[in-house]
Amino acid sequence: MQKNRLPVVGAFVIAGLLLFSVGLFLIGDRRMMFSDTFEVYAEFSQLAGLQSRAMVRVAGMNAGEVETIQLPATPSARFRVKLRVREDLHQLLRLDSVASIQTDGLVGNRYVQVDSGTDGSPRVEAHGTIRSREPFDLAAMFERMTETVDLVTTTIKDVKVGVDAALTALSTTATDAQTLINDIGTEVRAITTSSQKVTADLQVIVAGVRQGRGSLGKLANDDEFYDKVKAIAGEAERAVGNLREASESARDAIKDFRGDKGPVNSVVGDLQQSLVAARETLSDLADNSEALKRNFLFRGFFNRRGYFDLDDISVEDYRRGALETKDRQVLRVWVSSAVLFETDASGRERLTDDGRARLDSAMAPFVDYSRNTPFVIEGYAPGATRDAQFLLSRSRAQMVRDYLVGKFGLDAGHVATMPLGHEAAASPANGQWDGVALAVFVEKTSR
Repeated sequence: MQKNRLPVVGAFVIAGLLLFSVGLFLIGDRRMMFSDTFEVYAEFSQLAGLQSRAMVRVAGMNAGEVETIQLPATPSARFRVKLRVREDLHQLLRLDSVASIQTDGLVGNRYVQVDSGTDGSPRVEAHGTIRSREPFDLAAMFERMTETVDLVTTTIKDVKVGVDAALTALSTTATDAQTLINDIGTEVRAITTSSQKVTADLQVIVAGVRQGRGSLGKLANDDEFYDKVKAIAGEAERAVGNLREASESARDAIKDFRGDKGPVNSVVGDLQQSLVAARETLSDLADNSEALKRNFLFRGFFNRRGYFDLDDISVEDYRRGALETKDRQVLRVWVSSAVLFETDASGRERLTDDGRARLDSAMAPFVDYSRNTPFVIEGYAPGATRDAQFLLSRSRAQMVRDYLVGKFGLDAGHVATMPLGHEAAASPANGQWDGVALAVFVEKTSR
């Protein structure tokens, strides 16, 4: 009997080992122990029930899990969530990708959804941080709805009290108006009687004036009084003429004072000479500064400090890498014209609201660098001829430069434009580009 049981026991043990191996494989596959992964971070003010080992999805696809959640050090700080994502999905995570906490169904488990970025945005490096969107809290929404309903109920009660008071006041006003109309009728009749009496008195007075009775009648019929008034008017007219002659004399004196030989012209001439001398002095100072920048003893110092003249760099020198040295590398963000520009009624291009928002997002990787870092707005544009490409690409680069300098307070002396036509060797569109590229030349040790 014992010998007959040995095959059964052996089969049972083998089956148990197989089941254990399959379970271990499934758990390892679920935890991505057999796949290449990389780590990124996202920060949230509220976790909304998110737990460690929760699912991570990239563009709706299962891509990894939440590895750890770092607690904030202060109430104003945020939770730092460490995400472990499959390496084969790394190309979908860009600097403009957004992570959000979602619910699987209405009452399901929480997971992290990461939206894929755009082609023009740089790829997120391992251990980098992507942007985040705060989770939607259903309980908070219900609480706000309850507060809103209470507020509406209170408002309706207040309005009802106000309407009742308004109706009462309206009824009282109607009664008072009726009483006032009755009183005014009596007063109007009295005023009408008085007006008739005044009119009769005026008729008597006018008749007396015409007949020469009383002081007013004597004045109206006295020819000597008329002659005196006429003489006074003549004197007033002569006085006005004298005043006009005095004004003309004063105007001539002021004209002589401001003339070519007057003292004012001499003062203005001296001031102009002083301004010319100051301008020459500043020009000499600028020439001396430029000479120091190009002197081999000071050139390295000025280059390390960021004192270089971007306006002196030609398009050809720029294409050959005039700003890319052994200590400096370029970081670029490509932005398409379809997002940035629109054409107005006159046929000219202008920045759109979406374009400004895209530029704000594209500046995110660059705001931490020094203000002395060379920043070049590269303009690209198609066209039938090279001159048309040059003009349109320069216009686009200048519009973007004006917006970024004004919005972010950049040092205008370190922000240049470079019209590069249609050719873009490093672009994501196979050597050509239609739009702009933001290029920052940073030291290779910069982070």
